[in-house]
Amino acid sequence: MKTDRSMIKAKIGAVMILISLFCMPLANVKPNRVSRGIQLWSYDFFSPLQWAIAGVIMILLMIYAFHKGRIFGYISILLPALTLFAVSSVKIIGSPGPSRISPGSGFWIILLSAFLIGSTLNRKEVVLAVTMLLIFIPPIAGLTPQLALYKEFINLRSIFAAELNRHVVLALSSAALAVIPGIALGYWCHRNKKSRPWIFGFVNFFQVAPTLSLLGLIMIPLTALSVRFAILSDLGIRGIGFAPAFIVLFLYCLLPVTANACAGFDQVDDDVLLSAAAMGMTPGSILFKVRFPLASPVIISGIRTAVTQNIGNTILAGLIGGGGMGSLIFLGLSQ
Repeated sequence: MKTDRSMIKAKIGAVMILISLFCMPLANVKPNRVSRGIQLWSYDFFSPLQWAIAGVIMILLMIYAFHKGRIFGYISILLPALTLFAVSSVKIIGSPGPSRISPGSGFWIILLSAFLIGSTLNRKEVVLAVTMLLIFIPPIAGLTPQLALYKEFINLRSIFAAELNRHVVLALSSAALAVIPGIALGYWCHRNKKSRPWIFGFVNFFQVAPTLSLLGLIMIPLTALSVRFAILSDLGIRGIGFAPAFIVLFLYCLLPVTANACAGFDQVDDDVLLSAAAMGMTPGSILFKVRFPLASPVIISGIRTAVTQNIGNTILAGLIGGGGMGSLIFLGLSQ
């Protein structure tokens, strides 16, 4: 069953690659950032003869993919990098000023197809990592000087590094601060069944509330406190900036950590605890030497979930002056 499913995914990926190469634009060329630009298709890179040869090769690979698929799968992970290099190296005759080339819809479908096919191969994690690494090689080697993303990175590399550092610090520090209270709340839920609905209701409220709404709610009391107590404003605790983003991200991390901690403590076998008590271990020793080690795999899973969601939620900090990659994302969207 698994092999059949993998073959279906490989065939779908192969068809998507064929459609993308010959039926979708691979790039968009602009003389500057704000111009509309023109679209480039595969036949803009090849002569008719080369285009025909490439088509025959792709059809043969398609036929092979429908029967065996493995060689085509390993070839397909090279296609995104080769496509990116091809579209970013093209010279547009008569283009006014320096060209800025952005990957088109065809490139993104090829990348998605490569991931789809790569997921069917052995050691798929390594294959997918290699696929992404190959995409970064042409820009790092300076082989794609006309690529719009590369030009933007060169122009903003100092800001990029600072915002990336702020993004990582904000996401990881707020998640780290939520670990101890989350585990404590999870253990409290495990020991006191009657308090479980109240605690989960409390931490669920922050997860259910939209992030932007929660940011707005937190900004109001922080603004009032910073106006009332000047020392808070001097410490950087204001209605906008790092503080409200940190508090909201911390609150969002409580649910996955608390829920997994409670589940982890619940799944510890009572017979193991009775054996530990029979050996003369104190309640504290049982907690730290028996309960916690046995529950730690589930707890770590919750922490991983909290960190993963924090990396995404931190983007919204850019809307309230909290910095991070959201600042660059929203700047790009506004332009």
